[in-house]
Amino acid sequence: MIGNILSTLIWLFSKSFGLFVLSRIIAGLSEGNIQLSIAIISDVTSKESRSKGLALVGIAFSVSFTIGPAIGAFFSSKDLSQTFPQLVKWGLNPYSMPALVALILLSVETLYLYLFLPETVNLYQKSQSLQPSDTKHQNSNSTLSYHQTNTVSQRLSNLRNLNWIHFLFLFFFSGMEFTLTFLTFDLFNFTNMQNGTLLGYIGILSSILQGGYVRRMARVVGEKRLVVQGVLCCAISLTIIAALTKTSNGIMWLYIGATFLAITSATVVTCLNSIASMQCDDYDNDEQNVESVSTNNNENNSGNITRIAKGQTLGVYRSLGQLGRSAGPIMACGLYWMAGSEKCYGIGAFSMLIILGIVIVKVPYIPTQKQKSE
Repeated sequence: MIGNILSTLIWLFSKSFGLFVLSRIIAGLSEGNIQLSIAIISDVTSKESRSKGLALVGIAFSVSFTIGPAIGAFFSSKDLSQTFPQLVKWGLNPYSMPALVALILLSVETLYLYLFLPETVNLYQKSQSLQPSDTKHQNSNSTLSYHQTNTVSQRLSNLRNLNWIHFLFLFFFSGMEFTLTFLTFDLFNFTNMQNGTLLGYIGILSSILQGGYVRRMARVVGEKRLVVQGVLCCAISLTIIAALTKTSNGIMWLYIGATFLAITSATVVTCLNSIASMQCDDYDNDEQNVESVSTNNNENNSGNITRIAKGQTLGVYRSLGQLGRSAGPIMACGLYWMAGSEKCYGIGAFSMLIILGIVIVKVPYIPTQKQKSE
């Protein structure tokens, strides 16, 4: 959070493009707060409630990316350099107002976290130990059963598979999503307002689905099935979009494809995050003779009990996802302009079908509490 505050402060007084780029670099280097938020939610939730908790992160992203740009555009119309002309020599400019608002929000958030966020390592396990033995056994039975049949090395192998599935999915999904506004302009001559309406529709529907469908169904059918549903919906969506050049009522079909994209956005990443975090769970309260390992180091030479280093492991997982999210648009833009929208989205749909097969084979299935009792 301190890094984000520093980056916003530099942005506020950016009197050159170089300073603005520096602020963005510092912001990028401070993105660990997202990984830590996932680790914290993993610390304080049980397996059964994990997806429900992580869905809140997805909802926050969807809502923020839907209303955030509009809020930023509103404040960018307010010229701080006219209100505080004496600060212009320090770099204050006509577009500094969004940076000031962001700085205030980040400062309040940082103070709140410092005052009210406790250390969460083993917090859930400690709360379980204070419960009556019957309740404790009932709440943790399915999780213990899963970990008793999956060794640390097996779970590390699962995490490596999840890392690359996360990368591949976001590589193609973000690329196809990034070029969507190119397609709407080329085929339908959409204005910025119409593109904003389309993207807002996807974001709002995704938020509703995460808050309603994902949070309720993950504990019923399991996270893997929701991932399969989401990737399949993405393949269907990209197929529809690829065929827009050959269909009538194109805008209607565009919104049908966007609906499937919203389902994908609501399910896949949230549930993959949940599955990845479950591989890191450790329910041994004995802190002695415990050695942490990660996906980069699964050897335990001391003979101690091993557990997976949750923060480091989820950091690697998120980093590969961010790499895919960054590289995907570069690939998709090149493919779009060289081959056209039909081939671009056709290749995207075919790639999603391949990823779907990988998900079915490689993503671990974790039984729900209901399925365990049956």
